Amino acid sequence: MEAEKNSPAPSTGWWKRGPFARSLGHFPAVRKRWLKGVACALPASLIDVAAIPLVIRAILNGITAEEPMPLSEVGILCGAILVLGLLKGAAKFGMRFWITGASREFERRFRDNLFSHLTSLTPHDLSKVRTGDIMSRSIADLEAVRMLLGPSVMYLLSALIIVPTAVILMFVIDSDLALIMLGPFLFLAVIVKVAARPTQRWSETLQERLATLSTVAQENVSGIRVVKAFAAEARRGSDFRAMGEAFLDANVKLATLRGFTSAAIAIVKDLGVLAILLVGGWHLVQGDIALGDFVLFLDVLGRSLWPLIAIGWMLGLYTRAKTGAQRLEELFSIKPTVTDDQAEKNLEVTACSLRVKELSYRWNGSPTLKEVSFTLPAGKILGITGRTGCGKSTLIQLLSRQIEPPPKTVFLDDHDIVHLPLSRLRDSLAVVPQDTFLFSETIYDNIAFGRDEASSKDVEHAATAAQIHHEIAEFPEGYKTLLGERGITLSGGQRQRVAIARALAVDTPLLLLDDCLSAVDTATERAILTGLSDALKGRTAILVSHRVAALSLADRILVLDEGAVVEEGTHEDLLAEGGLYAAIEERQRIEEEIEEL
Repeated sequence: MEAEKNSPAPSTGWWKRGPFARSLGHFPAVRKRWLKGVACALPASLIDVAAIPLVIRAILNGITAEEPMPLSEVGILCGAILVLGLLKGAAKFGMRFWITGASREFERRFRDNLFSHLTSLTPHDLSKVRTGDIMSRSIADLEAVRMLLGPSVMYLLSALIIVPTAVILMFVIDSDLALIMLGPFLFLAVIVKVAARPTQRWSETLQERLATLSTVAQENVSGIRVVKAFAAEARRGSDFRAMGEAFLDANVKLATLRGFTSAAIAIVKDLGVLAILLVGGWHLVQGDIALGDFVLFLDVLGRSLWPLIAIGWMLGLYTRAKTGAQRLEELFSIKPTVTDDQAEKNLEVTACSLRVKELSYRWNGSPTLKEVSFTLPAGKILGITGRTGCGKSTLIQLLSRQIEPPPKTVFLDDHDIVHLPLSRLRDSLAVVPQDTFLFSETIYDNIAFGRDEASSKDVEHAATAAQIHHEIAEFPEGYKTLLGERGITLSGGQRQRVAIARALAVDTPLLLLDDCLSAVDTATERAILTGLSDALKGRTAILVSHRVAALSLADRILVLDEGAVVEEGTHEDLLAEGGLYAAIEERQRIEEEIEEL
């Protein structure tokens, strides 16, 4: 499947079971760029902590010596500082460019992999995951992981080079001062260690509350019509404010914790510098240390403290990234229930005859379909009707493998559809679902969605058959009209007809229409059926509807009740039997007569 094709190679080594195993699986793709950045980190850090301070030391010792250094030599050394500064800047630019670029490339690959995985899942697989939660994880959590693999790597590299080099230099200059400074260094490590656990806990809480906030916002915007219809703006706004306050509270607590940590680090750092100034100043007065060496010590100390502080910041990023990686892994842990594991690549679909044999299915433990059997020859139309909840939509989802049917129950051209490659099956059929969904694109793009090579003539022909062409033509921008989210700018009937046009434009040999005329009036329904009668000629189709009039196109009709086939035959035969189908037709006829009064 596409998700498996784009998945990174499994990580190897001791980290392969850690929270970042999947992230590290993308490392080979960005390794060259990342290593270039790492290579730039070494000269940048060494120039910063050693080369430039040593040149400054040489200048100070030279101009304060008994025989001052000639001005020409001072100029040369100052020029050396300028050159070193330029080299440091170039190396730092390379480090940031390549490491940050590698982290962005990782982010792109990881997000593509996540999207491929999500699109490999069925609606049933994702039924327990909220859309807002998915959005939060794919943006905020992935960004946290990227920050760890990008900026954090730069700071960690700098620290690993600068701090040991600085400690060695300080011991070489004055071992007593260096020993004094080890105390604050160790205390800084203790502060970072103590703050790590509560930081991780509040990071997890913050990301969970952000996911909840995103979900509520998405649901209320998507369901704005329902909110307006029930005058629930104030109540929903109050709920949103409460969740916003909870998110703010987590942010404040996390910021407070980080503030205390930063303040404690700053205090320890400043106390250490004060101790060095007092003791080092005494050594300078006593002549135990030269001015240049003392300045070098302070300079190296100052340059080494920032990486230590950055390590604390990096550990905070690590806790957020670890939480984010774990939350992302929860999405990847959802395994698709419909796969190509049993597919036989040599199977072909030609005529699209359909046979269902003793198909039973249970939804959440409850029997939805009970031993449904029928045969639909190629080029024929089968109508399916029944009371609400009798299993009509479930049957359509099983036939299109949106839900995995049991083996040896559904056959297309005498091939068990479980053995048909999914791409080949989906290329052979088009579905108009009961719950119409349109994308936030133009009407033209929505109709041509399933067929890349569709021409304007194909799109207009499909729209005409679905009885929506004239209404589209009356829009100011016609087929270029941009739809709102889920097609909210159209009426329910218009959305259904655009969805029908989308299915017709694909021009597949098998068409599954799941109660796609429920939102149109009787006159429009008759017009659509007239258009469909021409569009369905020579095509195998299943027409699901709770309206008897819509089944007039069918060559044969199944009547479902409580998941089982209770009647089967032509429209006239079923009316003559006087069973459930006749009762449904009688009730709908009376309703239409009442509406006409």
